[in-house]
Order: sequence, then C-alpha cells, then structure tokens
Amino acid sequence: MPADYRVESILVADCGSTMTKSAVVDLVEGQYRLVTQVEVPSTVEAPWEDVSQGVEHAVAQIERASGRILFDEQGLLITPERAGGQGVDAFVITTSAVPPLRIVLAGLVQGLSLASARRAARSIYADVVEVIALDDVTERRSEEERVRLIQQARPDVICIVGGTDGGATTALADLARVVTLACSLLEEEKRPVVIFAGNADMRLEVAQIIGEEAHLKVVDNVRPTLDVENLSPLREEIETIHRERKMAGLPGLAVLNAWNPQAIMTTAQAQSRVIEYLARKYGPQKGVLGVDIGGATTVVTVQLDGLTQQIIRTDLGTSYSVERVLDQVEMDDILRWVPFSIEEGEARNLLLNKSLRPTTLPATHETLLLEQALAREALRLALTEARETWPVGQASPYPHLSPMFEPIVGSGGVLSCAPRPGQAALILLDAIQPIGVSTLVLDRRGFVAAMGAMASVNPLAAVQAASLGGLVNLGTVIAPVGQGREGEIALRLKVEELHLEMDVPYGSLEVYRLPASEPLTLQVRPQRHFDVGWGPGRGRKIQFSGGSVGLIIDARGRPLTLPPDRDRRQAKVQEWLWGMGA
Repeated sequence: MPADYRVESILVADCGSTMTKSAVVDLVEGQYRLVTQVEVPSTVEAPWEDVSQGVEHAVAQIERASGRILFDEQGLLITPERAGGQGVDAFVITTSAVPPLRIVLAGLVQGLSLASARRAARSIYADVVEVIALDDVTERRSEEERVRLIQQARPDVICIVGGTDGGATTALADLARVVTLACSLLEEEKRPVVIFAGNADMRLEVAQIIGEEAHLKVVDNVRPTLDVENLSPLREEIETIHRERKMAGLPGLAVLNAWNPQAIMTTAQAQSRVIEYLARKYGPQKGVLGVDIGGATTVVTVQLDGLTQQIIRTDLGTSYSVERVLDQVEMDDILRWVPFSIEEGEARNLLLNKSLRPTTLPATHETLLLEQALAREALRLALTEARETWPVGQASPYPHLSPMFEPIVGSGGVLSCAPRPGQAALILLDAIQPIGVSTLVLDRRGFVAAMGAMASVNPLAAVQAASLGGLVNLGTVIAPVGQGREGEIALRLKVEELHLEMDVPYGSLEVYRLPASEPLTLQVRPQRHFDVGWGPGRGRKIQFSGGSVGLIIDARGRPLTLPPDRDRRQAKVQEWLWGMGA
C-alpha cells in the first residue's frame, strides 16, 4: 500500500460471546459516518464453533442491505476499495469471545501478594479458578490436598507469588514443590505455564525445584516491598499467554487473520483506548468511566488522575454467566430492583433460562425487568472490586462514594437493547450511583470497541463516526451528596433560555425532558447541606444538553438506600421507572 494512501472506508466487526456486530464506516460529504450496521448471533459455540462464520453472515447482510459488494469471487474480502466502490480500504476486528485463561494463584498472604496477583489477573480475560494461600489457617490443607486442588482446577497458568524482595524463602520453596508435584502428575500436553512473581532472591531456587516438570516464566515481584505494588510485568505475561494459548486457538480466527494484517484486539483493549481518548477530550478535572455488561463478561474501565485501570470479570454476565452471578449475589439483592412480587425459585428459573438461550429476548415485561435487575448486581460486583485500586484525587472528594465522572459510557446488550433509553439510564444510575454533574452516554449500537479498533487505522474516522450516530447522549445527571429529610428541597434549578425554574426535593428522582438540539444554560443552586461537586451549598452555571432521556436530577441520596419494607420498596422502584419513562 502506498505511503500516502488514505484509508477512507472501513469494515469493522466485534465478535462477542452472544452476538456478532459488523458495520461499514465511510467518508460521506466530507465526514466519516456509520453507513450500515448489522447484528447476528455469534457462531463461536456449537454447532458452528467457527467465529468467522458469524462475521461472514454479518458481512453478507451488509452487502444485501447496502448493495455494496465486499467479497470477491473466491469469497475473500476485497481490500483496498476498488474504483467502482467494491470492497473497503481496511478491516478491523475485536473479540470478547475468546475463552478466559484458567488461573490458579498460589501464595503466602491473601491480603498482600495474592491480592495483587488477583488484581493483575482481573485485568485480562482470565478466570481465577482456585487460590492456595499458606496463611489460610481456616482450611489447613495438607500438601496432598493442595496438589489435588491444582489437578482438579485444570489450570492454564499457575502463578506463584509471595515474599518481599529479600524476604520469605522457606515457605516459597515449599509452595514451589507443591506446584511442581501437581504439574508432574498431569499429562505433559495439559501442564500449565508456571509464572513466578515473588521474592526475586528465590528465582534460581524456584527454577531448580520446577526443573523440567513445567514451563517456567519469571517476572518481577508483584510486591517488592510491603507498600509497593508492581502489577505490570505479571499482567503483561498473563496477557501474552492468553494471546498465545487462547486467542490463537479461537476457531475461525485464521480466516479473519487473512482479511486483516493487523493483530486482532480484544474488545476490552479497544474500549480502553476510547476511555483514554475521552479523558484527553474532557480534561483531568473528573474521571472517565466505561462499563460493558456482556453476556459472559463485565468490563469496567476507568481513567482517574491520568491512570487507566481496567477490570475484566469473566464470571459476571447476563446470559452465559447467569449461574455464576447467582452464586455471588443473594436473590433478595436482585429482587429489590423489581416493582412486583415473585417467588425466589421462580425468579431464579427465569434468569437461568437466559443462560440456556443466550440470544433470546425477554418474553414478558417482568422477565425484562428481572434481567435488568441482574445486570445491576453484576455491575455492582465488578465496580466494588474495581474501586479497591482507584486513586483518591481531585475527582474523589468522598472516598466512600463513587468519584466524579465525565462522561459515563455504558455498553453491552442489556443496555443497548433496552426498549427505552430511560431503562438503560436507570441501570447505570442504580449500579454506579454517580455524584456531582456527569453525562450518561449509551453505546446504543455496540460501537465503542469498533471505535477503539478503528483508531489504529484512521483516528479521525473513529471520532467522527462515533459522534455522528455511534454513541447516544442519554442526558446530564445531577446527583447531590448530602443527607436531608425526605421532601426537603435539595436543589433549586433554572434553565435560563426556557425561563424554567425547578425545586427538587430530597429523596426524589426527577427527569425534565428538554430540547436536545442546542446546549442550554442551567443555574444549579444546592441547599447548604448538599454538594454537587463545588462544595456544600455552592452553586454554578453549567452548559448541558437534554439528551434522549433529558435532564436527570438524582436526589435519592448517596449511598442509595432502598426502603426496607417490601411494598414501599416496590412502589418506589415503580415510581422511578415511570419517572425515567421506562
């Protein structure tokens, strides 16, 4: 391709565990636009077990819908675009359908080195299937029991951590012997990679203990000192193994690699790029948050104080991972978000049906609300873990609450397929509980990952296509922090251009559907007990856009507390749904 060649038309595809999305972005009247998009069931599972078939089905639908020829006579993608308009200049692909790595963590102290190793693993498509902690006196496992646990876990990776540099040695040597014995009892082709990320002084001894029984990788200590955490080397090694052992073996990937000379990105990697771009666009005063609630995986990406962090929970999803969510959440916590009474057993069965038929839509309004309630709890679990490592800076005036974010981007089928935008907004509000002033943005077309991948071939196309139809502004949220009596005025607001004044009582969730075409000026005057990000009782004028939902005033309190009485709680939840137009 000539050095001065400009990529104008781009075919993008995102292969999820449930659905495969594909789209064409092209230059139209001087601007890049999302011109055609389709969504089809993914083909990563039986009976197809070939991810490329889902992409081919999607591209064939694009051809029928647009009349544009994308394949040649041999069934290969035409690149670059021909003079007659056939084909595209580039093809980019992301996927979240790659099976996660199965990881066993083995270490000395649960709250230190093992906690650090878990955080490193959570930033990759990995599933921590077993943890062996020598300080866990409640279990008192024998060496034989630990060996059996490793064998039963069938890990792809065993990560040994523990000891500060120059610290513990004997216990680490004992742990390495347990791991070595477990590996020696496995068939050679099924033996895991062993990563040592502990006391640097023990590297040679650990290598001698493991010998030829397993493939050993050595990286820097995750806890070189008690107060220093060093996750990057371990994270990068796990990511390399995931790419080599899992992504490379994804059925049908070789076909897609022939279409695309660039490395295929994971959906989470592509989303991280978008969050970093938004952080540069909006500035450092607040953080940027992206959440993706998928069928098998929930991803939380945050940019705070110049640092991007991501947590990938492969055990939290709204279809394939339903049973694993239910193992971690009390059914009462799910049912608190629905405005009707239902037996726990019946609710559980309805939710488990989704894991059996992942691509089906809810058959009733009640089932829809149940699935959305499950999504709140899955996202809450992911956020709770993610918050453990978020830095406390100017965006976090209240460390026990959510930081201030601008914007908040929501992705995933449960959000994008919500029948009404107010339902998607309410899921985000209930799970994240934002504070201050922020904007809710919905990835209505599943476009965020594609935007991140497109940036590698044409950054301008990624930005323009996202702003011209890829992302939807749900509205501006104002969420005061403070306590008051229910019904007491928490905020006074005035929209200057409309001469509209509003008093918002504490405990309420108010939505004002205002014109979304032009920015409006809003005077925000919190009462003295309430803070919207500028200090208690301090007001300000802001510019905002109405969005598809409107101006949302969430004065329900932080942290959000639901009434303990079931009837009152259900009435409140129904009131919030009606208020959000849901």
